[in-house]
Amino acid sequence: MRRFSLTPDLITGVAEIDAQHRALLALANQVLDTPDEASPATFLRAVSFLARYIIDHFAAEEAVMAQAGYPGARFHLEFHARLRRETAEIVTCSQREGASKKVKLAVSFMLEDWLIYHIRETDRELANFLRDHSAGGTVLGLPEIRPLRSTGDGAGSIETAIAAVARAR
Repeated sequence: MRRFSLTPDLITGVAEIDAQHRALLALANQVLDTPDEASPATFLRAVSFLARYIIDHFAAEEAVMAQAGYPGARFHLEFHARLRRETAEIVTCSQREGASKKVKLAVSFMLEDWLIYHIRETDRELANFLRDHSAGGTVLGLPEIRPLRSTGDGAGSIETAIAAVARAR
C-alpha cells in the first residue's frame, strides 16, 4: 500500500500546520502498515487514534480561522465536515471488519483523494492568508489541541460523528 509523507508540494510554510500534517500522515501509515492478522481491537485503536487526531487537527485549524477572520472559512469548514463524515464511516467499518483490506483501502483513498488535495490546496490558501494578514509578520499559529479538547471548543468529537453515521444507516 502507498506510504504517505509530507512532500515539498504539501508544505504550507506554517510550522504548526506542517507538524500536525506530518503527524497525521505518520499515524495513517501506521494504520496502513497494521498486519492483516492484527487483532480487531488493536486495529480499531489505531484507526480511532488516527480519527481523533484528524478531528483535533480540524478543530485547531477552525479555531485559527475564526480568530483570524479567514474569508475562505466556509469552504474550508465544508471540506472538514465531509472528511469528518468519511473518517467516522471508516471507524464504523473497522469496528465491523477489523484490519480488512477494505478498511485499509478506505483510509488510503481518503488520504489520497481528500487530505492530500486538502493539504495541497485548501490548507496552503489558509497558510498564505495567515502569513499575509499577520501583525508584525508573525504567523498566527494553531492552538494547542489539548486545551481545545478540555474546554470543549473542538468542532465535534469522533464519537459524535460515528454515532451520526450509525444513525444514518
